[in-house]
Amino acid sequence: MSTPRGPGRRLTAADRLILLNGVSTFGSGLVYPYTALYLSELPEMGAAGVSVFYGAAAAANLLTAAVLATGWIKPSPARLGFTGTLMLAVGFLGTAAAGSLTALFAAVLFVGCGQGCLLVSMVPVLSSLTSQDQRRSVFARRYQAINVGLGLGAVVAGLTTGFFTTSAVPWLFVANALSYLPLAYAFHRLRARERREEVRVAEVRVAEREETVEAREAAGGRLKWLGTAGALAVLFQLGAYLFGHSQFEATSPLVAVRLMGIGLGAVSALLLVNTAVVALGQSWVTRLLSSRDETFGLRAAVLLWVAAYAVAMGSAFGPQPVRYAGLLLFAVVFAIGECAYSCSFHPWLIDSVEAKDVTRVSALASGAMGIGTAAGPSIGVALTLTGEAFVVWLSLASLCLLLLLTLGRRRVAVRRPADGTAGATPEETPASHTGDTT
Repeated sequence: MSTPRGPGRRLTAADRLILLNGVSTFGSGLVYPYTALYLSELPEMGAAGVSVFYGAAAAANLLTAAVLATGWIKPSPARLGFTGTLMLAVGFLGTAAAGSLTALFAAVLFVGCGQGCLLVSMVPVLSSLTSQDQRRSVFARRYQAINVGLGLGAVVAGLTTGFFTTSAVPWLFVANALSYLPLAYAFHRLRARERREEVRVAEVRVAEREETVEAREAAGGRLKWLGTAGALAVLFQLGAYLFGHSQFEATSPLVAVRLMGIGLGAVSALLLVNTAVVALGQSWVTRLLSSRDETFGLRAAVLLWVAAYAVAMGSAFGPQPVRYAGLLLFAVVFAIGECAYSCSFHPWLIDSVEAKDVTRVSALASGAMGIGTAAGPSIGVALTLTGEAFVVWLSLASLCLLLLLTLGRRRVAVRRPADGTAGATPEETPASHTGDTT
């Protein structure tokens, strides 16, 4: 659990990074609600511009994550974050100035690669800045900051476009680009810390080369950097976005409007309620789960998402007021599940591999998130072709339960110091041997 923040205590490096990450997502909130609308209205862009923006960004993001996961290039996490934030700034400035599809494509490549670098870097950087017992709180606060930033950005964008229509959107892209610069400076400052750490790690590696053959044999499969534990963590991330996050963002509005007769205003209310619950409830959920291991938190997240789908399914049989109330409750329960996920997944992911491989497993998880985000809505759309809301919700609940299969075994916690160096080799033991009874 993180150290309580007294009135005179200075922000830690992790706190500052989270705060500046929130600032950058505020910039994202300024542009993402209006990007498709703005590009489609430009005579030189149209629908092709929208496809180029989202398609090229997603492809570049996934390619970046794939390259980093291979280990072919091994930039330090802070350098990776610094590079990513600068690329995002350049990319969004280029998007604001783009006057052709070719120029837009070039700018969006910077956006996609920058997103890939930034997403991959945040996990190992925050891990290196915190001790193991602080990670749950730190990653929870980061998720909270991201949601608050996106929500506030969307509100400001709505007010801005209300006064100036979509003619203000290019300036919102400029503001978004500038929002990454404070985060870039924070990563630059962290490079000095990394350089000192690199000297210490080099000394540790020399010592590791002196391990006996017997000790290496005792390590067994851990010499294969990913291993079963890391693979299961990445699979969980894929499933969480295939059957969880992307379904709330894309499928639930579709089902609510087309199959349950809910108005567009109510869909906006669902998103607002979800964001508000995450912003206000994240700290409470994190405290509630602080005495349990991360796999308990992830099981809780999955079961809460299943319960949310069940609530929505039950409301589909009722009259219109019941449907409205049921979908609002669905948004609340789903958000609480998101809170449990956000404070549990990344600490679990970090402990799935050795400290030196956190960047690579983070890259794999980022790629899994990208694939899940891209493919998840297609699953939802296919289910809506049944024409029955309850079939969609029941199917999503059933698919979500599959995530529990990746949590069947858990690792004994590895105590790593704040610098992120590896501690004892974790073992995989049945949950019943660790006090986890869920």
